[in-house]
Amino acid sequence: MVMLGRALLTIALLPLGLAAQTAAEHYKAGRAALDSNKADAAVKSFEKAVSLDGRNAEYHLWLGNALGTVAQNASVLRQPFLAKRVKSEFERTVQLDPSSLGGHDGLMQFYLQAPGFMGGSVAKARDEAETIAKINPLRGHFARATIASHEKDKVGVEREYRAAAAEFPDSLSAVSSLVNLLSSSGRGDEAFVELDKLLARKPGDVLALWLVGRTAAITGMQLDRGEKALRAVLATPGVGSDPALPVPANAHFRLGDIAAKRGVKDQARTEYEKALELNPKLEAARKAMKAL
Repeated sequence: MVMLGRALLTIALLPLGLAAQTAAEHYKAGRAALDSNKADAAVKSFEKAVSLDGRNAEYHLWLGNALGTVAQNASVLRQPFLAKRVKSEFERTVQLDPSSLGGHDGLMQFYLQAPGFMGGSVAKARDEAETIAKINPLRGHFARATIASHEKDKVGVEREYRAAAAEFPDSLSAVSSLVNLLSSSGRGDEAFVELDKLLARKPGDVLALWLVGRTAAITGMQLDRGEKALRAVLATPGVGSDPALPVPANAHFRLGDIAAKRGVKDQARTEYEKALELNPKLEAARKAMKAL
């Protein structure tokens, strides 16, 4: 009884909210805060997680991510201090877990974005990209594409996306990256060629159909096919409740774009309104409706 009484007294003397919180609970709170755009609160939670379990690579990774988010809006005087901490957390991540893609990607992004006097280095970013490629070849192509984009090397970006799509033809992320690049650069015919290859391998795949609809809406090509694909997406069981499937608001937004390109303004307005009803924060739909 005496020991129980002392234990209860010890718990009572702890700061409110800490008595029952483990490192995992602080980590979970940090992820929730970061998802809610509360980076400063996330940093505090991740710091507590690290203080309780400093050997967990994932905790260091997300502390680095949160610090990086804070640094983006910090004062010029504070940024060097935060940059040093960001780099330190990512380094600790890969020290604890050399196979951490997030840790190596974090270091790569740091080396690309930080100025030289803070430790930035394109050469070091390339080294991290090659390490990523050894761990995961697909992610390696994306990492090299990121560096090429930073260097304004459009040919290099396309080369990596094409290589990714060729080596991983069943990967929606690989094919969609190439398709989006081609669509945004006015090469819709080539984009649809890649989509046809994907659909030949994955007929009826809802994410592939979403890409068809989105590509039609962006390029103004194959509009009938694009509308049919988006209607099929919206009719798919689970759309609207399964986060792995396309978002209905985005499908209605793209249906609005297709109608607008046909010159059917009433239909376009109806689709944009539906998109905004489902997602009031979809500013692209609001802007498109004002442009009608």
